Amino acid sequence: MARWDYKTTMLDLDKIVPPAEVACNNAGTCKVNSLPELPEHGLDHLKKILDAEGSHEWELVQCQLHGGKMLCIWKREIKEAFAS
Repeated sequence: MARWDYKTTMLDLDKIVPPAEVACNNAGTCKVNSLPELPEHGLDHLKKILDAEGSHEWELVQCQLHGGKMLCIWKREIKEAFAS
């Protein structure tokens, strides 16, 4: 049976989505209105993060927006060495 190691990261949402496209309420709940395909924002920056974590065998489980930040949960399988 697989065993997993987990970690969390907090990302600045304004580096991924232009601030004008994010609406947050007083409770800290945020909604992204759109993801423009601009080289200085958005998908290019997010792809770099995903590629960097993936190169270390981390798999993205979930991201949640909160108060201008994006909380991401990652997992990777724990590889155990078995003695023969």
